[in-house]
Amino acid sequence: MESAAAMANQLLSSPAGVSQRHDIETFAQSARALFDTLHDVLDYADLETGAAEVALEPFDLHALVKDAASTLQARAGAKSLTSAVEMTPDCPRFIVGDVRRVRQVLMGLIEAALQRTTEGSIRLYASVNEAAHPFTVRFDITDTGAGLTEAEIDNLFQPCSGTSRVGGSLGLPIALRLAEAMGGGLGCTSAVGQGTLHWFTFQSVAADEQDAAKAEAAPKPETPAPQSETKAPREGALSGHVLLVEGNSVNRMLIGAYLDEIGLTYETADNGAAALMCLAARPYDLVLMDTVLPDYDGSQMAKRIRTMQAPSSDVPIVGITASGSSEDLQGLVEAGLNARVTKPIQGRALYAALVPFLPAQA
Repeated sequence: MESAAAMANQLLSSPAGVSQRHDIETFAQSARALFDTLHDVLDYADLETGAAEVALEPFDLHALVKDAASTLQARAGAKSLTSAVEMTPDCPRFIVGDVRRVRQVLMGLIEAALQRTTEGSIRLYASVNEAAHPFTVRFDITDTGAGLTEAEIDNLFQPCSGTSRVGGSLGLPIALRLAEAMGGGLGCTSAVGQGTLHWFTFQSVAADEQDAAKAEAAPKPETPAPQSETKAPREGALSGHVLLVEGNSVNRMLIGAYLDEIGLTYETADNGAAALMCLAARPYDLVLMDTVLPDYDGSQMAKRIRTMQAPSSDVPIVGITASGSSEDLQGLVEAGLNARVTKPIQGRALYAALVPFLPAQA
């Protein structure tokens, strides 16, 4: 809700054009994320009781893989990761199944791989086993992340486990139940330091000619036009390279849009461990971080940064917090925080928080 409210303010203050289109798309994504979370809770309850229904309709498997490839390429590229997508030649184009459910599981596994991978690559491989009827469609998503321990793998599909959550929802437990409802399964193999493989299967049959024609004629989702990467500096723009540490993908997009407007370049990290790796690899002019991360709180992160080797230990730290108590602020300041900006993020407030630490553009 905070993301939606803040994006509404951004929409009101942004000029029309490409930037406004980007903001509208982000606002829509925030709203979809909220509804998806609510639907996940309802889905899980239905799946646990066996009341959930799975649609059997013709859909274009090749188009689904293409959409997944576009999403993976864009998201991986934003994190400086490489990506690859491969589909075996024997995969039929038109098959019967619940395309919404299949997409939900597939995107959930891609999101899990993106969250756990800070360097290297992510690979999606689609195949089909036509030896049986109905045949089995299989997706393998392989990443080069840090890998998981056996205990973490055991907890992946438990609804109350923090490691199971993808994008703030029930995530992988939902994906497992959906895969089973479609006659398939879902699993994970991993080892610390060796990356992770998630696999997902479901049963299907080839669509007949009439159904295939209907699926081909169905409207395809539009791919947003690419955004311009260069912008003319605005009056009062700041100069510097920022590390943005934020666990929520919509918040990262929103804050990133503000940083673009201010004139700053930035990299992102979705948790504290990834942020510390970034700081160890290169210097930044400022760290802008949420004080409630999946693996660290604000005080812990500030203390870890201040104990690093220079110049990372001296970087200005601006916290993003929803807390207004003086006690919380005092603890953050003592840990090494230089300033803070409160949620929901407002462009002017963010600019005011950054001005003391970054020079103006020439």
